[in-house]
Amino acid sequence: MKSKKISKNKQTQETMFGTNDFPSYETIIEEYAKEFVNYIQPKGDTIFGFWMQTLADLEFLDLELQGLTQEYKIDPINRSVFLIGDDEFIRLRVAHLEKVNGKATLYTELVDKFGDTNAYAFHNLYPYKGKFYPRVVRTLINAFELDNSSLLFDPFNGSGTSTHEASLMGIKSVGVDVTPMGIILSELKNNLLFIDRKELSFTNSELLEILYLLENKKWDHSNPTIYKLMLAIYFDTVDALTRTSRYNGKGKLALFIEKFLYIKDCFEKTMEIKEKYELKFERANIIEGDVLELKNIEKFKEKFDACITSPPYYFSIDYVGKDKVAYDYLGIDVKKIESKYLGMKNCKYENNNFLGLPIKVGTYYEDLKESIKNIYWALKWGGKLAIIIGDSTVNGKKIPTTMTTKRFCEEVGFKFEKLIFNPLLGARNRAIRGESVIICSKSK
Repeated sequence: MKSKKISKNKQTQETMFGTNDFPSYETIIEEYAKEFVNYIQPKGDTIFGFWMQTLADLEFLDLELQGLTQEYKIDPINRSVFLIGDDEFIRLRVAHLEKVNGKATLYTELVDKFGDTNAYAFHNLYPYKGKFYPRVVRTLINAFELDNSSLLFDPFNGSGTSTHEASLMGIKSVGVDVTPMGIILSELKNNLLFIDRKELSFTNSELLEILYLLENKKWDHSNPTIYKLMLAIYFDTVDALTRTSRYNGKGKLALFIEKFLYIKDCFEKTMEIKEKYELKFERANIIEGDVLELKNIEKFKEKFDACITSPPYYFSIDYVGKDKVAYDYLGIDVKKIESKYLGMKNCKYENNNFLGLPIKVGTYYEDLKESIKNIYWALKWGGKLAIIIGDSTVNGKKIPTTMTTKRFCEEVGFKFEKLIFNPLLGARNRAIRGESVIICSKSK
């Protein structure tokens, strides 16, 4: 019997991936994965970080390159950048690039080592509602061209995101906040950068003893940083066990030890990066105070080069709920703290200039405008302001906080420069679905 001859054309049609064998499922996936990478992998030596996911990220990159380079051109299709400037300086500062001329950036190292684009160093020391992203702070510091001779200000310092990021970048900063827990956390993030490694050497049995002392309100320590650290870990542990059944199988001691070891691990990773890149951290000055009474601190008049801040959303987010464990333990009157919040000073204003809005929102706006006036007073001429703010919904009504804040800035004398809307990804059930960065300058 004669064998049937297969034509060359027929062979070509039946060949797949260079072989006459029918390919396996794994082979198909592998080959298509390689092809897919060709479409999504940035091309070039200076490339976007994978964390650049939105149009806002593209605007942030453009903003910080204005402050970091002599010249640049962004290629969004190939996710790459052409730039002229000090490559080493840019690698240490930039927040949106994975590589600069083929070498990994410091920010890439932070993301890789901590496995998160924002929870590096001690930013995730204690989960805190309404925090804004450290990457945005880093971007704005770059855009404002701040250096080790500059002084940054945050009058709504909260848990210390701005001041901690400034410390990591070697920038001097001052943070002011009305909440005792905010002050504790800000000071912790600040001071843990300068603590001796041996101060964090605790055995499990020692941690068991510390937990016992905390439970009985007998805990004390000669080092105030360690004293506050154990308090914060204890408060976070109790709060976690109270709010969710997720940790029930773990138990209080195991969770307390786990949270301590997490902080210790953050310390080790941060010190490794500091030594590798020869970083010089800068201490922040943390002050418990009220932005509405800022002018009582006369030395603050025209003192600051820039202000990066995010006013709290007191009518949308329950900030005290997270800290109730701490305040009950410390014997602090929560009502007294709440009375200092923006918009919470009852009957302070005779007239509500924001008709159609809930009274608590109108009062909040009055306090917010007064705060912006005080920030203007505290900035040097030529100083920069960035306010991170978002709209929310109260009683089914959308509250136009973003544009109202922009108007306040212009009314008190600031020159408006730019607004970037930054969506909060995965925000289906959030009170705030996205935030805007309002950028202004104190210009004559």
